[in-house]
Amino acid sequence: MRVKSYTEAVRLANAAGIDAAKKRMRKAGRKVMSAADRDHAVDVIERILVDLGFDVVSWRALAGVPRNEPPEPKRTGKPKRRATAPAVQLSFAFA
Repeated sequence: MRVKSYTEAVRLANAAGIDAAKKRMRKAGRKVMSAADRDHAVDVIERILVDLGFDVVSWRALAGVPRNEPPEPKRTGKPKRRATAPAVQLSFAFA
Protein backbone atom coordinates (compact mmCIF):
# COMPACT_ATOMS: atom_id res chain seq x y z
CA MET A 1 0.00 0.00 0.00
CA ARG A 2 1.28 3.44 -0.86
CA VAL A 3 0.56 6.30 1.52
CA LYS A 4 0.28 9.56 -0.38
CA SER A 5 -0.43 12.10 2.35
CA TYR A 6 -0.15 12.71 6.07
CA THR A 7 -3.94 12.53 6.44
CA GLU A 8 -4.01 9.08 4.86
CA ALA A 9 -1.14 7.95 7.10
CA VAL A 10 -2.98 9.17 10.22
CA ARG A 11 -6.15 7.29 9.22
CA LEU A 12 -4.19 4.09 8.65
CA ALA A 13 -2.22 4.39 11.89
CA ASN A 14 -5.32 5.29 13.90
CA ALA A 15 -7.20 2.23 12.65
CA ALA A 16 -4.24 -0.02 13.48
CA GLY A 17 -3.85 1.54 16.93
CA ILE A 18 -7.52 1.14 17.82
CA ASP A 19 -7.45 -2.47 16.60
CA ALA A 20 -4.40 -3.19 18.77
CA ALA A 21 -6.03 -1.62 21.82
CA LYS A 22 -9.29 -3.53 21.31
CA LYS A 23 -7.37 -6.79 20.89
CA ARG A 24 -5.55 -6.11 24.15
CA MET A 25 -8.86 -5.25 25.84
CA ARG A 26 -10.54 -8.49 24.67
CA LYS A 27 -7.51 -10.58 25.66
CA ALA A 28 -7.77 -9.17 29.19
CA GLY A 29 -11.50 -10.02 29.27
CA ARG A 30 -12.74 -6.45 29.48
CA LYS A 31 -15.66 -4.97 27.56
CA VAL A 32 -14.52 -1.36 27.91
CA MET A 33 -11.13 0.10 27.05
CA SER A 34 -9.02 1.25 29.97
CA ALA A 35 -6.56 4.12 30.07
CA ALA A 36 -3.72 1.63 29.62
CA ASP A 37 -5.41 0.35 26.45
CA ARG A 38 -5.64 3.89 25.13
CA ASP A 39 -1.97 4.46 25.91
CA HIS A 40 -1.12 1.26 24.04
CA ALA A 41 -3.13 2.53 21.04
CA VAL A 42 -1.22 5.83 21.08
CA ASP A 43 2.11 3.97 21.20
CA VAL A 44 1.11 1.85 18.20
CA ILE A 45 -0.09 4.92 16.28
CA GLU A 46 3.15 6.80 16.93
CA ARG A 47 5.28 3.80 15.96
CA ILE A 48 3.43 3.34 12.66
CA LEU A 49 3.63 7.05 11.80
CA VAL A 50 7.38 7.07 12.51
CA ASP A 51 7.79 3.97 10.31
CA LEU A 52 5.93 5.79 7.53
CA GLY A 53 8.34 8.73 7.77
CA PHE A 54 6.38 11.18 9.94
CA ASP A 55 8.41 11.78 13.11
CA VAL A 56 5.43 12.75 15.25
CA VAL A 57 7.18 11.89 18.52
CA SER A 58 9.47 14.91 18.20
CA TRP A 59 6.68 17.31 17.20
CA ARG A 60 5.35 19.70 19.78
CA ALA A 61 1.75 20.84 19.92
CA LEU A 62 1.72 24.59 20.40
CA ALA A 63 -1.31 26.61 21.41
CA GLY A 64 -2.43 28.97 18.69
CA VAL A 65 -0.51 27.28 15.87
CA PRO A 66 -3.06 26.42 13.21
CA ARG A 67 -1.08 23.56 11.69
CA ASN A 68 1.46 21.27 13.29
CA GLU A 69 2.07 18.78 10.50
CA PRO A 70 4.24 18.57 7.42
CA PRO A 71 3.03 20.37 4.30
CA GLU A 72 1.07 18.31 1.81
CA PRO A 73 3.05 17.36 -1.30
CA LYS A 74 2.29 19.39 -4.40
CA ARG A 75 0.07 17.78 -6.99
CA THR A 76 1.97 16.62 -10.03
CA GLY A 77 -0.83 16.54 -12.55
CA LYS A 78 -3.98 18.38 -13.38
CA PRO A 79 -7.17 16.82 -12.06
CA LYS A 80 -9.47 15.48 -14.74
CA ARG A 81 -12.65 17.46 -15.13
CA ARG A 82 -15.88 15.58 -15.07
CA ALA A 83 -18.57 16.32 -17.58
CA THR A 84 -21.41 17.94 -15.71
CA ALA A 85 -24.87 16.70 -16.54
CA PRO A 86 -27.67 19.25 -16.63
CA ALA A 87 -29.60 19.55 -13.39
CA VAL A 88 -32.86 17.60 -13.22
CA GLN A 89 -35.87 18.97 -11.40
CA LEU A 90 -37.53 16.30 -9.30
CA SER A 91 -41.22 16.46 -8.50
CA PHE A 92 -42.48 14.90 -5.32
CA ALA A 93 -46.13 15.78 -5.89
CA PHE A 94 -48.37 12.81 -5.13
CA ALA A 95 -51.61 13.70 -6.84
